[in-house]
Amino acid sequence: MQSNHIIVANHVSKVFTDPVDFRVLDDISLTVDKGEFVVLVGPSGSGKTTLMYALSTLDTEYEGTITVDGTDIASLSPNQLAQFRNSTIGFVFQFHYLLPDFTVLDNVSLPAIKAGVWSADEIEERAMKNLQLLGVADQARKRSSRLSGGQQQRVAIARALMNNPKILFGDEPTGNLDSKNTSMVLDILRDLKAEFNQTILMVTHDLQFAERADRVIAIRDGRIVNHE
Repeated sequence: MQSNHIIVANHVSKVFTDPVDFRVLDDISLTVDKGEFVVLVGPSGSGKTTLMYALSTLDTEYEGTITVDGTDIASLSPNQLAQFRNSTIGFVFQFHYLLPDFTVLDNVSLPAIKAGVWSADEIEERAMKNLQLLGVADQARKRSSRLSGGQQQRVAIARALMNNPKILFGDEPTGNLDSKNTSMVLDILRDLKAEFNQTILMVTHDLQFAERADRVIAIRDGRIVNHE
């Protein structure tokens, strides 16, 4: 029987050595299913962000194994890992990281241009479709620096979806937003899960965020202390 797990972590540990040895992840094992909306919570220094970076392939220096969509991340060369990341994973961070002098459309198009799979017309069509989905298609020709904070974060989500990622990761994606825009982003993420069976894994301090997820994984002192 085929597994529904899209992320599998087995006995993952990580030690920081500067200035002193500190075990930031301590024998963590978990799974995330396809189409599941999971959030990682915990106090500052708990290891939740470090774990998210490992699960999302941004950090490969750890003990144990992490499999994403059936691929053992440690088995990939740096070039293979970069290709895998660009085709399989989308990222949304606390800061949007849009290029301020580029238009919204150009910003959203960048991952697809890098992938080199589609023609220029196809990329523009895909980008506009994503901007429409996120409710910011009317901003496509504006420079990203002219958008509000909430609009910029929605553009960042549109960009993260450009290559049809199997998993959408986020690091405090509503950390810089007010309550209205936070609620809007949450609605968008729930819609992505409901309509497209999008797998979502986010780190957050936001209780409103945690309440809307399918499952909350609480981490303290580098260990999982609760699955809800």
